[in-house]
Amino acid sequence: MYLEAVFNPADRSAYNSEATEFVGKKIAVQEGWIIEDGPHKGQPCYYAPSTTIGQIPQSDLTDLKTIPYARWKQIYNSTEFGNK
Repeated sequence: MYLEAVFNPADRSAYNSEATEFVGKKIAVQEGWIIEDGPHKGQPCYYAPSTTIGQIPQSDLTDLKTIPYARWKQIYNSTEFGNK
């Protein structure tokens, strides 16, 4: 499934420096898994391909929605990590 969302983490210190570049921006994400431990236990998480951001809990994404692959690829290519 291909999704877009705005990356708005509640705790920016939980992420690496690469992630801070995308705060407040629309990013292309894909479905991950259910988080098994920590403060987000039981919450679905997502990931941004080709990044080192890691798992992104659903609570750190706003405006999360399913989109067609062509739109997802456009968003992915418009971000820095899509152009590496």
